[in-house]
Order: sequence, then structure tokens, then C-alpha cells
Amino acid sequence: MSEDDQDLARLLRSAGPRARPSPEAMADVRRVVEAEWRATVAARRRRSEWRYVSAAAGVAVAAVALWLARPLYLSPPAPVATVAWVEGQAEVREGPGGAWRGVAAAMKLRPDAELRTAGDGRVALTLAQGVDLRLDSGTRLALDDSTHASLAAGAVYVDSGAGAAARARDLTVETPFGEVRHLGTQYEARLLDGALRVAVREGLVAVRRGRSDVVGSAGEQLLIRDRGVARSALSASDAQWDWAGRVAPPFDIEGRSLDDFLAWAARETGRTVVYASREAEQRANETVLSGSIAGLAPDAALDAVLSTTELRHSVRSDHIRVETEVP
Repeated sequence: MSEDDQDLARLLRSAGPRARPSPEAMADVRRVVEAEWRATVAARRRRSEWRYVSAAAGVAVAAVALWLARPLYLSPPAPVATVAWVEGQAEVREGPGGAWRGVAAAMKLRPDAELRTAGDGRVALTLAQGVDLRLDSGTRLALDDSTHASLAAGAVYVDSGAGAAARARDLTVETPFGEVRHLGTQYEARLLDGALRVAVREGLVAVRRGRSDVVGSAGEQLLIRDRGVARSALSASDAQWDWAGRVAPPFDIEGRSLDDFLAWAARETGRTVVYASREAEQRANETVLSGSIAGLAPDAALDAVLSTTELRHSVRSDHIRVETEVP
């Protein structure tokens, strides 16, 4: 022990032990210390909560800014359909809460668009994947997207095109009586009083009811009710199809061959083209058309176009016969 330590030890022994504080004094000291401790903790908690509130407010401000800036960095949804033809009064609205407005040719329709046609109205659409969709008078149809539609009233005509590519063009039409799907086809789905009528002009159509499918093929129509299904025959050239031809998207004949036009007219009228001779077929392939048939129904267009050529035609129930003019 150093000399300083020895002096300090002697001083402490001479002073003797300190007097012990009273219980009251100890309690006062304890209360003061506890109050100071609580005040310090509360102050720290307030600073922490303020930092949290500030951070949350910053996040909220950022979220509002992002929402307001959405049009600047989010592209609008791609159109699901384009209006190809309009006849009479027809309206469309964007979503259930949107305002109804008139339909015009070349209008682009977004997902969730809903269309309705008046008693004199019809509309032809081309969906994004290539399916032609035609709405009859008194029809109400919603486009969920380019492959799903919902029919609430009236009738819709579906043409997925001819050939192998048509089978890849999906479209499901929801109705109160089941889902209607096609396998490369032309068909009509029409809601009647307490029934769904599906008429198949070409290809195959499947109507999903619960866990099973009801399949219809070309030349027949299905009448589907809650209690069952009835089948009947229907010709592809029956007058029942005429309304769909009247609203068919215009065929641009400018620069096309007569053979191309005849193939279009035959498909729109539910017939086939029959050439009376190889010479007639060759002339149809070599004849190049010009002008326009806009506004003409397929039968009327057929008469108008053939009248400008050196060929003549006759229409039968199931075919269009084309032959050279007899001198």
C-alpha cells in the first residue's frame, strides 16, 4: 500500500461509520429516482413514435404520389376488340359504373366494356385474337377480355374463321344456361324466354353445363332449358342466319381476285362455290376486282360484283354455281 493510501485509510477509521438514512428518506429518494426514470422512458417512446409516424406519413405521401403519377408510367390496357361495323343505335360503357355512349366504327374497346343494341341496332366486332363477333338487335354483351364474353340478353354470332388457325382462337361466351365454346366454327347463341338456343353453322360447339358438355355439330341447333336439351336440324343457308350477313364486316374487294370474293360470299351465306368448268374457275382466279361493296349484304354484293364480270352465277340452297356467259 502506498503512503497516500495509508493516510486515506487512517482518515476513514477516525471518521467512523456514516449514519444510516431513515426509511422515509430512502422512500423519498426511491420515488424521485423512479419518477425520473419514467420521464426518460416516456420521452424516448415519444421520439420513437414520432419517427414511426413520420415514416408512415412518408410512405403514405409516396403512395399518393405514385397513384397520381400512374398515367405517366403505366400504359393503358390493350384493346380487346375493334368495332368493324355499326347499324342503327348501339351503345357502350367502360365497366359497370361507366356512362353509356354511342358506338362508332373503328372504336377500340377495353377490357370490361359492355355493349347494348336497340331494336334497330346491330354491331360487328373483331376481337384481338381474330374472332369476329356480331350482336343482333336487343342484345346486351360484356367483354371481360379478348377470350371471354358474357351474354345477358339477345343474340351473338361468332365466326372464328376457317382453317386450322381458327381452332386456336379461343372464345368462351357465358350465358345463364352454361358456357359456350367453339372448335373452329360459325355459330349463334341466342337467349330466349327460359332457354338458350345454340345454332351451329360450321364446325363444333360445346356448351358446358355443370360438369358435362353438350356438343352440337354443323347443321343442327340445340335448345337448352333447365330440364334438358332438344336438338333439331338447321341448314347453313337458312333465313335464320340472314341478320348476321347484314352486319358482316365489309370485305375489301379492291385488288382482290373474284375467286377470293366468291369464297367470302359463300361462307357468309352458308354455301359452297361450284364452278361449271375449268375455264370459269380460271377466269375467276384471273379477274381482279376494284371498287367497294360497303353497305351491301352478301347476296346483294354477289349480284353487284358478278354483274361487272364475264361470268354469271346462280344461287341454290347449298351452293353458288359460276359459269362462263353463253355467247
